Amino acid sequence: MADKSSLFQLSDNIAGLSDDSKPSGDTGLGRYFSNTTHTIFDEIVPPEKQDMLEQPSASASPRPVFDSFLTDPSNSFLENSLSDAAEQVSDHVTASDIHRDAWIPSDQTKKVLASIATSTPGSNFPDRENLTMPGLTLQGDLTDTTKEAAIHFLGEEENIHRNVLTASDVTQDERGLRNLIQTGCYRAAINLTGRLLAIYGQGYGKINHPSKHTPHSLQLWFTRLALLAKLKHVEVLENESKPFGNLDKPDMFFTFYPELYGTRPGSMACFAFRLLLAEIPAYCNKPRVALDNLHKVLSTVKQIIKNLKKGFGEDGGRLKFTPTERDDAIRLWVGRESRVLISVVNCALTLKNYILAVDILESLSEGTDWNPEQRQILKSAISRVLLLLGDVSAAEKQFADGRESFQNPSNSKELTDRGLMAVAQNAFQEAYNCFKKASVLEPSNIMLVNNMAVCLLYNGQLQAAVHLLESALVRNPTKGLQEALLLNICTLYELHTTHSTQPKLHLLRQLNRYKGDAIAVQCLKLSL
Repeated sequence: MADKSSLFQLSDNIAGLSDDSKPSGDTGLGRYFSNTTHTIFDEIVPPEKQDMLEQPSASASPRPVFDSFLTDPSNSFLENSLSDAAEQVSDHVTASDIHRDAWIPSDQTKKVLASIATSTPGSNFPDRENLTMPGLTLQGDLTDTTKEAAIHFLGEEENIHRNVLTASDVTQDERGLRNLIQTGCYRAAINLTGRLLAIYGQGYGKINHPSKHTPHSLQLWFTRLALLAKLKHVEVLENESKPFGNLDKPDMFFTFYPELYGTRPGSMACFAFRLLLAEIPAYCNKPRVALDNLHKVLSTVKQIIKNLKKGFGEDGGRLKFTPTERDDAIRLWVGRESRVLISVVNCALTLKNYILAVDILESLSEGTDWNPEQRQILKSAISRVLLLLGDVSAAEKQFADGRESFQNPSNSKELTDRGLMAVAQNAFQEAYNCFKKASVLEPSNIMLVNNMAVCLLYNGQLQAAVHLLESALVRNPTKGLQEALLLNICTLYELHTTHSTQPKLHLLRQLNRYKGDAIAVQCLKLSL
């Protein structure tokens, strides 16, 4: 039998199972991603009554109740459970665009922008070194790997059951992009962003070629890079993100284009894009670089908060606003500060710097803007990091502190935490019972079923574990067909029998019929 670290954490480290029990009114792209409840891509699909790309907001990235700590920055417990709380005290406030778009450029960028502002329109031509010149590195479209695998293993006749959208099946605009994302067709969505960016002169082979930027084009880039990160296309992600640097070139600010935006201040790139670019090295196995990037972002955010509290504008300039507007702006940026800190925690966990992670989480939990449920999530996160450290008693104390802040002692989060405590003490039957009770409260939460199956495995009930996961897939294939669960069940098939190919092909058949193009078929562990 595989060791506990490699099997139990499949639900944590590999692909993050979703808690699909969130209310249908939940907004943001997160509600369309099968293995997250919220993600950094929340800005791509805003609330239903707001048109896509219309109004940038800060990013969010919360996730299921137990997606624990992981090596994959796109799949961490903190990215999912805490960032939602951070955004509730930041981007859901009534701050105006002038505060949402605010950023402090470097001194060099300030000089260039000041020169443009004092020049006759059209007479100032910045050097190439002051320009952001992105372009696509992918020539052609990404293919539908699920379709290709189904044809390879199941034959051409299986293709008649494949009914998913492609980039050519939707309107060639943001609405079409939204449709692709909603249906889980992320590869097709990436293909569509490529077509739309080509209109801006930023298509294939256009890196290092000057082009104009708008909030719309930058939002398209944010969408594309976020989806590339989601699909783990690391090489393309790294190469296409490089031209943006840290979004500090003068042409990333409205005042670079006085003929279009007049004297409008601020950054054309949304805060979520800035944060994503800082995090990208972590996706590329460079967490220390990401950590450095995040601390630079954090430093600027802290300076902005300091300026606002002194009565100045975000950039330190004199700006007239009412006390209410000032308070809203401070809440916005304090929430963004929390969001950056959560990303720092995720990098610290990747680096196994658990002490740093605990210190930051404890500092966050002392904030006054959290409601009882959010505070419980923070305490729970601290406990899970302490479990990684092996400090069971300290973790138990944090779990207890979290329980005190929540009225219902038997809610699913509490039961899940108790299950994790039991796992840390190798009490797998007790853990199973806790996850089962939580599953009764949240019957659609696939993550809990997955954890129950893993507990059965460690109790020597391999066949029961397989049956439990298969039953979950039969009950709800749309929600159940997630990479983490598929990888787990295929691992169990291999432990259960030497004839594991047929049940794996059955899973491929279900993928082909029920899911979009975003699932990595490698999770089925089929040999080509």
